[in-house]
Amino acid sequence: MSSTPNLPVIGILGDGQLSWMMTEAYQALGGAVHVLGPNSDTPAHSIANVSVVGDINDYNDLIRFFPNVDVVTIENEFIDSDLLMKVAEETEVSVRPEPDRYSLIENKLAESQFFHDAGVPVADFFKVDSERDLLDEPGFLKLSKGGYDGIGTCAVENLAEAKQVWSELRVKGDVVFQHKVTFDKELSVIAVKSGDQVEFYPMVETHQDLGTCRYVTFPSGVDNDVEQLGFDLVGRIMEKLDCNGLFAFELFLKSDGTLILNESAPRPHNSGHITLDSVDCSQFENHMRAVAGLRLTKPTVLKTPALMLNLLASKAGEFDEQAIADAIEDSELSVKLYGKGTSRPKRKMGHINLWGDDLWARARLLNETLDF
Repeated sequence: MSSTPNLPVIGILGDGQLSWMMTEAYQALGGAVHVLGPNSDTPAHSIANVSVVGDINDYNDLIRFFPNVDVVTIENEFIDSDLLMKVAEETEVSVRPEPDRYSLIENKLAESQFFHDAGVPVADFFKVDSERDLLDEPGFLKLSKGGYDGIGTCAVENLAEAKQVWSELRVKGDVVFQHKVTFDKELSVIAVKSGDQVEFYPMVETHQDLGTCRYVTFPSGVDNDVEQLGFDLVGRIMEKLDCNGLFAFELFLKSDGTLILNESAPRPHNSGHITLDSVDCSQFENHMRAVAGLRLTKPTVLKTPALMLNLLASKAGEFDEQAIADAIEDSELSVKLYGKGTSRPKRKMGHINLWGDDLWARARLLNETLDF
């Protein structure tokens, strides 16, 4: 099945909920999507124009997948950028964001160094090569590559804790120590680039629970000067990267008004799910526009204030999506369930976007009512 004339066929590497929402967005524009991923029963596979089961880090599967599409994008940054560059060169099929560019920030060590070299404030950091490098002070030990939602990131308060965590993480890959930053708010800015056009989504505040985002609120609760500073810092990184696609940036706001750039992701991000309802062009649509080489839509706010609630599982077992949907009586919201038949603790099963009055009270009621 082909795209509407003049729209390229896009291939997505990955078959999770981000791939699903990216696929929905591009199909709504009239485009066709091929999905490559290991699980044939995922939502992304179920709606893709062409579904291919395979390993997104396997050379042979990529060589088989690339020639059937016009351009490729990624669902996560854990794919080997060198492998993508090799396959893109051999098949003459472009990848966006361009792997030779996003490789500059594809692991936490390189990312922090890139931010620092660009003149953007970051927390002090260093690579841990041996136990002798560990410090007797608060901070975070992080896997340089592969960590997400608090997995592979551990807070430590002293040397004894650092030694224990180091012994567990070091067998999984390179480890970075990041000094603790005391901050008032954790914020997110999403930017997207297509050719010479760059657009920013309004800043949002993220609210974490043990390293996993539980809520996102808009407006972010900061003044215009802080938001503009965030846009300026992110814009500096986007200019240095010179990479087509959508990027999400996590920032810490300190009490003195300083912003610290923490981490980034070269793809749609959990903090941007609120854009499915808060603005007229979601992060998923603009990302796919950038991948396709189309002009971007400048986001216009539709609903404010707004809040996103992540639906995080509390236990393992079967997941009844219909029961969850039936239990929600609030009318000023939208529900997005990800089609996952089984749950496990902290697994993201869906999200709810709310708007209107009493957002926090309604969100907390939902959080307490929806038991799964």
